[in-house]
Amino acid sequence: MTAAMQESITTTGTLRRLAIHGAAASTLVTIASWGIGWFPRNQFSPLARTGFFIEFRTEAIGVIACIVLMAVGLAWMTRCWLLLRPLVAPIERVSTRQVARLLTAWCAPLLLAFPILSRDVYAYLAQGRLLHAGRSPYAEGVSTIPGWFDAGADGLWAQSLSPYGPIFVSLSRFIHFISGGIPEIGVLMLRVAAIAGVIGCFHYLKVLCAKLGYNTDWTLWAVLCSPLFLLTMVGGAHNDGLMLAAIFAAFARAADGRWVRASFALSVAVAIKPIALILLPFVGLLMLAADARRTERLVMWVKLGALTMLWLLIYGAASGLWFGWLPAMFTAGSAAFPYAPVGLLGWLGALATNALGGNGDLVQTVVVLVFELCGLLLVFKLALAERVARPLRAAAWALSAVVLLAPIIQPWYILWLFALFALDRDVSWRAERLMVQISSLILLAVFVDQLSIEQWHVIWLMRVFAALLGLLLFLYLLYRDRAIAGWFNAPCPPD
Repeated sequence: MTAAMQESITTTGTLRRLAIHGAAASTLVTIASWGIGWFPRNQFSPLARTGFFIEFRTEAIGVIACIVLMAVGLAWMTRCWLLLRPLVAPIERVSTRQVARLLTAWCAPLLLAFPILSRDVYAYLAQGRLLHAGRSPYAEGVSTIPGWFDAGADGLWAQSLSPYGPIFVSLSRFIHFISGGIPEIGVLMLRVAAIAGVIGCFHYLKVLCAKLGYNTDWTLWAVLCSPLFLLTMVGGAHNDGLMLAAIFAAFARAADGRWVRASFALSVAVAIKPIALILLPFVGLLMLAADARRTERLVMWVKLGALTMLWLLIYGAASGLWFGWLPAMFTAGSAAFPYAPVGLLGWLGALATNALGGNGDLVQTVVVLVFELCGLLLVFKLALAERVARPLRAAAWALSAVVLLAPIIQPWYILWLFALFALDRDVSWRAERLMVQISSLILLAVFVDQLSIEQWHVIWLMRVFAALLGLLLFLYLLYRDRAIAGWFNAPCPPD
């Protein structure tokens, strides 16, 4: 038997073990979600009256057991992700088909999970219900519909206007209609849509990497195999995967010089989450030479922008929502909270101003506006630089500026940035290690923050227990586990 055949057999065996272990970890997370995930509880929910699930949630031992299962499941999935890393770089030992099978095994159990790490999926359904009732989610919040709280939507956003585009809001309306208001069916259908986004990301990442000559399997590992990505997109049924798939499609078509198709894909991304509009200049730059004159850039941007807006006009007319998302996207600051640096600064400024008898709301608005303008100025600076040799890297920095200078930063927004930064052939070992550390820290923080624990338990004590257990597991995994430390703590990971 040749050395190549022996290596292939070893790799196949390793992948099989990782698929089984990852599926087992995902199963633990799914079972844990029945006790500490976001539980549907409105009058249309059949599970809300099921004693089996109620037992998990009402007994302290059940909640503690689910916290343990969830923490172990998260750490175990992360370990599988890290053990996959030596197989994808610096030498690719696996095929994209093998990566696809691995992702399928890791995701399949999550189809049966209650929403985890976020309950935004219930806000999606509530906005769909609002639109189905003939009212615009760009004009009023979900708190104006009866029973909105029992439907599971977070009260923090109850009076906020929808931050989503017309395609996604229309999809939420369709799912609300088809589900008949039964939350379990609605969540499952939105989870299927989220999985479609993951599949789209897989396909267009593969296409884009092939066109740009990047290591496809490493990029798939860094972006899609991350537990933070899978558990947020599939476990939490988020729409970010759909947006990212459309963004990757836009860049892939731009790399071909097909600006009409690129504009269509970009318009889909904007019609899911309008923040994708920030990337329009960089989609255009990918179709031009690095030293293209500014007049050439402006011509391309006008063409691309005009056609993108035409597509958006069509979506707006078809949905009856027109461009209502435009003013709505500028009102996010009204729901700012102190988890983002700018949100914290604006909140503190408002508190101080109110204490002195001034207008705190005005101060907060001004602070938010100033930083948002700074973010846009950085986007213009990056787009108008004399030479843009790496449009994707410039796009990553531009999106980072807009996200980090916004009044609201949701933890999974970091996935957008990782996705674009990963599309670069020169990702250093230190940058990769930092990505792993940040992903693990965010995963742990969101796990603790998004525990759904019934009010008759000592909630703060449960959260402290979850935080300590999760921290110990992740510290051991990243710095003491011999199978990981061999490459994770070495500047030059072995082949």
